[in-house]
Amino acid sequence: MSLAQLHHTSSGPGLAAVSPGVPPGIRKAAEHLFGYVPPRGTPPHPTPAEVDRLPTAYALTALEDGSLLLSHTAPVAAGGPAGLTAHTHAVHLPHGAALPDDALPVFCWGAPQWARTTPEGGVPKPVAAFTPARELSRSALTQFAATRTPWLADFFAAIRTLVADPASPPLVVVERDPVAVARWLALAATALPPSEAHRLTFTTYTRVPAHGHRISGMLPEDYAALDDPGRYRVLDCSAAPPPPRPVPDLWARLCARVWLAGAPGLFKETAHSPEPGCLAAAAVRTGVQVDAEARAVAAAWIAAAGPAVGQSQLASFVTALSAAADQSDPVEAPALTGLREALRGRLTVSQLEPLTATALTAAVRTDMPRLPFLYAGDLGPALRDRLASRLRSDIRRGLTDPAAPPLGRPLALLRIAETLGVDHADLLPELTSRAALAVFADPEAAAGIEEFRSTLTGSPSVRNAVVDRLDALAAEDPAAGSRVLAALPLEVDRFSAPHLLLCSLPVPEGDRVAAVEGLLRAGGLSPMTAPEALGTAARRVWAEVPPTGDEARRLLAATGSDTHRTAGTLPFLLRAAFEARPDDEEAGLLATDLLNSFAPDLTARDRAALDLLLYTDRLGTPAEGTEWVRHLTEHATAAAPLPDALRTRAERALAHRLLAGEADDIAELSDLARSGDAALLASYAEVAAEDATAQRLRTDPAYAAACFRDWSSHPGATPAWDETRLSLLTTVLRPVVRTLPAEEVRQIEHLLASHRSTLAEEFRAANQGRLTRLTRGLTTRGRRRGTPS
Repeated sequence: MSLAQLHHTSSGPGLAAVSPGVPPGIRKAAEHLFGYVPPRGTPPHPTPAEVDRLPTAYALTALEDGSLLLSHTAPVAAGGPAGLTAHTHAVHLPHGAALPDDALPVFCWGAPQWARTTPEGGVPKPVAAFTPARELSRSALTQFAATRTPWLADFFAAIRTLVADPASPPLVVVERDPVAVARWLALAATALPPSEAHRLTFTTYTRVPAHGHRISGMLPEDYAALDDPGRYRVLDCSAAPPPPRPVPDLWARLCARVWLAGAPGLFKETAHSPEPGCLAAAAVRTGVQVDAEARAVAAAWIAAAGPAVGQSQLASFVTALSAAADQSDPVEAPALTGLREALRGRLTVSQLEPLTATALTAAVRTDMPRLPFLYAGDLGPALRDRLASRLRSDIRRGLTDPAAPPLGRPLALLRIAETLGVDHADLLPELTSRAALAVFADPEAAAGIEEFRSTLTGSPSVRNAVVDRLDALAAEDPAAGSRVLAALPLEVDRFSAPHLLLCSLPVPEGDRVAAVEGLLRAGGLSPMTAPEALGTAARRVWAEVPPTGDEARRLLAATGSDTHRTAGTLPFLLRAAFEARPDDEEAGLLATDLLNSFAPDLTARDRAALDLLLYTDRLGTPAEGTEWVRHLTEHATAAAPLPDALRTRAERALAHRLLAGEADDIAELSDLARSGDAALLASYAEVAAEDATAQRLRTDPAYAAACFRDWSSHPGATPAWDETRLSLLTTVLRPVVRTLPAEEVRQIEHLLASHRSTLAEEFRAANQGRLTRLTRGLTTRGRRRGTPS
């Protein structure tokens, strides 16, 4: 079967010869396509020798109907005024058709079947196939690639863009010899999948890129004369090589490496897969030197390929990859680990051993977060010992890295250290302590970390150490211990983790002191034999608020001070005393019990705080003594920093005592007024403004008279006292008095007059809102602040 041919001579009109059956539309299109413009500087009448040195234009052109024209245009010396003509011999390939034997168009360059003259009689001679030229042989192309090393990767990156994006700018290849352009095209066609290589349009020589050729060869002087070179992507091999720079396109880098290695057969071998990983895997397997990213992609492709890759190829690939891998590259390390996991069970241990060692070394040395899981049988004794010696310092450094999340990489390194026999016992306490603290802080997050879960199940020594530390933390915070057990499947017992065990049990309902005993009994624990569990049980029962004074006293009496001392629950009992509510009448008795039972164990601050609590309870009793403000202040200073509840209890107790309305308390009130203590005065004003005080003012004229007497006393003692007493006169006492019957008001006035003659008059003036020596200061201050008097 002969190919459909067309012949054209530039010196004559129309086509010179056409095979039968070539459609008229193709003939007409070809007449406009064929032509030849010699290079710049060509003589008008070149000699035959000069004509032989002129470039041949070899082109593959796409036509509108989807068919292709493969053409060979050669200059021809002519006599007469024409001087130079050109002859074009072309082959028409209908849409979807290919050359015989599926030959790639570019490899027909230089074939002897291309005619340089019009066939006699205007009838093309039959051409069944083209014979490839020696210039495009495998060895010639390999040698050519070596001479173009600086441009190779950029060229293939441009080819990939041309194929992937038809709208991308065409590529211009600038070479001094068009034969080199043909070789560039042959490099590209070999690397591309056949379907793409068959339709990649080109011309080896042109003065002006046209006709939609995706690749055009140009001479340097012609390219320099282009009016708009910015329209094209350019590979100028006539100039100095470009400086080395990274080429992002992995496929392009792989193609360059394969050609430089003289292994173009890999392109045919992997033509079935468009993924770079397939080519990368073949390159690695055959020993082609590729970069770390290519090896990583190759490993990932092999891992995903499954049964598509045979056992012998797998083994060869693993051996080659293990030898070539960069064990310090952060990109390659995860791929090595992933491949090892994918091949576990598909290769024997001995076949997989080189990859295991390589992946392990890479993972450790690159600080990879997820390390490979290593079983004892994965490595032979000799290799295991070599790895232990090689990786010891890296493993120990990773175990103590403060920047590493404690539940991730360090625990995985710990498993590896155990399997390899790397000494790490001295690092275990700190590591497991960090891990336990992280678990305690967020147990739900810890449960989702694979390294932590696998460590709990795969390393008994680490698990025991972590659980032991968690148990100690649970003793201080049982609520957090309960959250840990809810998130993690930890099996605990009363021997290994008594505190965690108590955190796992439900708290009995009812009497809370009895609940402590019931919780301990349910865990098989006794405060006598396991006193350390007493505090944990108590903190579980009183999880949010401390026990009342009565409950704390009963808890102390139930086991005795020695047990509490051993259990370390004194702070818990002290908290019950210090945070007791103001109406807790047992708090003072609890303070006495604590002072009597734990005298040697109390700090000076704790002792002062308990003394303050006792002193507070003595107010209003025969044992209260005198100088209440001074005593309370001294106790509070010695107990600083004072718990808020205890401070509030003491201040309110003093306020209630001073507001009792007894006549002989005037000296104590004087101490308060002169102290200027803002906190004491604020508590005093707060208690005075409560409903109970107002109710007593309404029903007890003597109390109302006593309050007026107190709040009228010691004017000018301190600004804070004046502010407080004047506020109480106007906002607390006056509103009550104005609602009283006239008879009760006169009774108050009578009581005040009996105390001091001027007090009754001051009382009347204050209730009428008139300025007096008692209210003038407050009114003046109000005006200074811009408030109405």
